[in-house]
Amino acid sequence: MNRIVDDLFVCPREWMDEECVGVVRLVRQWADREIVSKRMEYRQGYDHLFETKRRMLCMDIGLEKLCIPAEQGGFGWNSPGRAPGLLTLACEIGRADASAGALLAASCSICTLFCMEHNSSEVLCRSFPSSGSGDQPRTPAVILPGAGFSGKESALFLGRSIAARATLEGGSCTITGAGLRPLFAGSRADLFCTVCADAKGMPCIALIPGDARGIRRGGALLTTGLNACTNAEVSLDGVEIPKDHVIDYPGAVEELYSWLNLLLGGVSVGAATNFFELLADWSDNRVIKGGTRLKENPLCASVLADVAEEIALAKILAHDLASLIARPGALGGPSLRRTFTYAGMIGSRIQQGVMRAMNRGLELMGSAGYAKEWHVEKHWRDVKTIQSVLCGVAAEVPVKMDTARFFYDCTEL
Repeated sequence: MNRIVDDLFVCPREWMDEECVGVVRLVRQWADREIVSKRMEYRQGYDHLFETKRRMLCMDIGLEKLCIPAEQGGFGWNSPGRAPGLLTLACEIGRADASAGALLAASCSICTLFCMEHNSSEVLCRSFPSSGSGDQPRTPAVILPGAGFSGKESALFLGRSIAARATLEGGSCTITGAGLRPLFAGSRADLFCTVCADAKGMPCIALIPGDARGIRRGGALLTTGLNACTNAEVSLDGVEIPKDHVIDYPGAVEELYSWLNLLLGGVSVGAATNFFELLADWSDNRVIKGGTRLKENPLCASVLADVAEEIALAKILAHDLASLIARPGALGGPSLRRTFTYAGMIGSRIQQGVMRAMNRGLELMGSAGYAKEWHVEKHWRDVKTIQSVLCGVAAEVPVKMDTARFFYDCTEL
């Protein structure tokens, strides 16, 4: 059956202009032509083909420059009003490969810290060109506050431990921190976006080139998914960067969290959409006892319905969050606290819903004795990893506290 996923999983399209629709169409064509239609070939040559396909996406199509201002040679998608378009692109890329989507989501989230209309920094736009080294796209790594270390005091960002310190000295800033774990890509990153605490314990964000002196990387970490985004613990031993490369305007960290929740949520929804396509094709061709197609059995149909329902609701929630971020004043204004809180709540719920959908689908396929399929399990592993690093055990409680502070005006949490 030829299913059109846009007709099945609906979302508002009036938020996107003609340019946005054209870019989304181009990225979908890339996904279908380069990856979705060639899953077996992609699996067999994954290490090499991932880099090739990602370079095509970022450099040839130009998505590396998506959020760079037009006057700096970019697409000019540097306003919060572009949130629905950025989300839709994240979904399309996640449908092909969540690793590519996660890296682009991180890159765009970092750019929003100094390229948006309300926080534009010409110095940072010049200092951090969109491309990486030569013809390779930039590989960013984001280091967020986390659970902290037992017996060691540290500054806090809304209950989250900030393990890195930033010390300003004249026109430079020295960054220190040990045992830092990025969300992903720590082993190969050429840009570290690191949340630090200044001398007063206030949060700020340091943009650190991957080749800066004083960066030590540990061995590659074994992760459930996102295998193309090899991660590693990072230590910063007195890394010196220009003072201008530290972002310390009020609300910068909240904005970073908001964009990450939106765009990584889109990547997971995209992966789940392709999971649905694979599951639907499988259910079309699976015949059970009595000669009935599996999807026509009421019990199996109920499970299939659960999968579709969770994905549909997750996509609607993601676009609701995008519309919230796109509102005037949602970022860089008095409404930022509300935006940050809703981004945490919705982002967590999106990841939960997508994982529930995939779990139900895999249970059905397993109970029917399906043959192991790499791309089905890859989607599950990738989304599970995104959920774990973004809203897992170490992040779930702080999000609950953010919600309580906003809705109940708690002051001692």
